[in-house]
Amino acid sequence: MLTLRYVPELDDIVELMAMSSELRRQRRRALRNAAVSLVPLCGVLGVGVAERTAGALPVLLICAAISGSYLLRARALFSRRRLRRRARGVWDRSPMLRRAYEEEIAPEALTLRTDEITQTFAWSRFSGFVESDRQFVLLDRSGEPSVALPKRGLADPSLVPACRRLLTEHLTASRPPGAAALVDD
Repeated sequence: MLTLRYVPELDDIVELMAMSSELRRQRRRALRNAAVSLVPLCGVLGVGVAERTAGALPVLLICAAISGSYLLRARALFSRRRLRRRARGVWDRSPMLRRAYEEEIAPEALTLRTDEITQTFAWSRFSGFVESDRQFVLLDRSGEPSVALPKRGLADPSLVPACRRLLTEHLTASRPPGAAALVDD
């Protein structure tokens, strides 16, 4: 059994938001739209250069503006500033995030405790985990971030490999036969 004790920080929420599959899907869609809008841009540019016509310039500018707007949207969706602003909104609306948390990693389940609330999550609830420099994030069955385990919550930084090993063991043991692991080292 391993215990983590911590108070959440704004950057923990920013990381969870960055892992959201909906945000990644929106970004991919904006990049795809930018690429698709580049095709007519290149075509108009090629025709304009080949025929040296001034009529191609307005169409070229419109295509460039559309493509540029999609590229800016894709960049904005994943910008650290935007994620921090969204996380700040969550942080400001939820006083529960400022409480001290204790999480126990046991063979049976993950137990999360705060002042008056205790929650126990069976390992079968999770499909895997993703590790970053700051934390381990347990993913639910749909692959969405579910529970964060900040590394700073460990009593000693040398316990990080032990935590990684325990998570891998418990999540592998709870996975039904033939199911794929979602573990990112």
